[in-house]
Amino acid sequence: MLAEEIKGCSVAQAEECAAWLRGQMIDAVRENGGHLASNLGVVELIVALYAVFDFPHDKLIFDVGHQCYAHKLLTGRSLDRLRKQDGVSGFPDPQESEYDAFIAGHSGTSIAAGIGMCAARDRIGDRYKVISLIGDASLGNGVALEAVFSSEKKPSDFVVILNDNGMSIDKNHSALYRSLCKMSAKRRYRTFNSFLSRRFKETGAFGRKLRKIKYTIKGWMNKNDFFERCGFKYVGPVNGHDLHELLTMLGNISKLEEPVLLHVVTQKGKGYEAAEADPARFHGVSKNFAAGENSFAVALGRILCERAALDESLVAVTAAMTEGVGLSDFAQQYPDRLYDAGICEEAAVTMAAGMAKGGISPVVCMYSTFLQRAYDQIVHDVCLQNLPVIFCVDRAGFVGADGKTHQGLQDLSALRTIPNLSVFAPKDCAELADVFDYAWNKATPCVIRYPNGYAPNLGQRQPISDYYLWETLTEGEELIVLASGARAVARAIDARRISGCPCRVVNCRTIKPLDERLLRDIADRKIITFEEGYACGGFGSAVAEYYASYAQPVRLKIIGAENKFIPHATTLEQAEACHLSVQDLARKIKAFSEQR
Repeated sequence: MLAEEIKGCSVAQAEECAAWLRGQMIDAVRENGGHLASNLGVVELIVALYAVFDFPHDKLIFDVGHQCYAHKLLTGRSLDRLRKQDGVSGFPDPQESEYDAFIAGHSGTSIAAGIGMCAARDRIGDRYKVISLIGDASLGNGVALEAVFSSEKKPSDFVVILNDNGMSIDKNHSALYRSLCKMSAKRRYRTFNSFLSRRFKETGAFGRKLRKIKYTIKGWMNKNDFFERCGFKYVGPVNGHDLHELLTMLGNISKLEEPVLLHVVTQKGKGYEAAEADPARFHGVSKNFAAGENSFAVALGRILCERAALDESLVAVTAAMTEGVGLSDFAQQYPDRLYDAGICEEAAVTMAAGMAKGGISPVVCMYSTFLQRAYDQIVHDVCLQNLPVIFCVDRAGFVGADGKTHQGLQDLSALRTIPNLSVFAPKDCAELADVFDYAWNKATPCVIRYPNGYAPNLGQRQPISDYYLWETLTEGEELIVLASGARAVARAIDARRISGCPCRVVNCRTIKPLDERLLRDIADRKIITFEEGYACGGFGSAVAEYYASYAQPVRLKIIGAENKFIPHATTLEQAEACHLSVQDLARKIKAFSEQR
């Protein structure tokens, strides 16, 4: 069934549609990989929304777009090439469909975006409902809380749906979630209350005890209904898998003009037994439900466990990404030394700054695309005080199927301008250990960035030191290729062989500081810088700025990604689209070497 067919459908038709959607999603993710558990958990909710509201005239805004597969299917989009080049994105994208009201790859944005859309609607004089669907613990994100608490008055015809599944990507440990769990007891209280009311005539100690229980629970519940104090009419909680209840409740809400917060309780992974049993494992999977491979994350987890055994001051900090950044073993071995801030990157970084100021040694493990949300905290709270915080930045460079909302192309241009901050890019997992120890001993703010996926060890290993910041991998005199980052170094070595040009390939594992000794030595040669990141403001720019600062003329070619957003595809396809493949680099090496 499509959106126009499901409008006003019966409960039986809605249940039939939900079963079809689940089958489609399971088959698509099995074939293509993707986010499974989060999407399975909202099937009935999405069906009920489309049965009641009038999309795209009404606006449905997702928070963390990995809940949108059923929405895409109902709006006529095939998942056959989900997250593949020229297929549909795994996240809502207004460029893909008019039904996607707002882009959603990061968390916490839906309520603020919904309030803003309502403001535009009311000022222009339009009439439609705005529905913000927030889940997977995104309500604990700072942006979401700011939107909730910034004003006591909320716009009319505005509905926030809280998808409460007890999870973010990993388990949800936040105090806010505990409060929501207490609020979920309303339903049980109402049932128990009817029993108590019938027994109020009981006398003696038993009657007094019953009355005490009733008034204690009632007072406790009133304290937890804080949404109504923020301008919402709180409704719920309701069973997010009961279509009769959902259709009835949403039908009633659709007739209201006042702002409403609907609390829906769902089960992440619903309808697929393996995903129900292990929703964190099935949050994001590869083809045939295999776990995604990430060599650097595995290596980092091992390194942190080894170092933690030697130094009790080491602690790890993450933001709802324990498994994704390789900290699962660390969490098992050192549970009291892992701090999960939830989907709150800014709080995680400032918490790490407080730890460092207090005398322990935090390692912040985060994806590049999420670290950019905490830029101010890195500048103000960590680097301004020159605190010894190590940032291990996963998924730096092209990320593949997650696409433009998750690319790790921005971090280098942003981070290298921050005073006191050193930036490293190891060529392989073996060098990651050396770089980590070097950063640890510096006792200043450091970033170690590396890509996702499989990363082969390149064999050669020259320990990093203040004197040997960079590492020469192949010999050559006329043309020097300065490659920074694991994929760039590997491609440079392959491109040298394909081009037939005997260029010198240098592993530039420190981006800040630069190896100025080596740069002085090669100033009279032809130089290519190569990186998997934006060319503007990146590693190549740093090299160019170094030479410009001495007014030194050099023959320099900067090779990096064009300054544009890169859609979903494989990492190799993304490199080819940006002319950063091995073949592209080989052609550029050969052409530059032949220039006079």
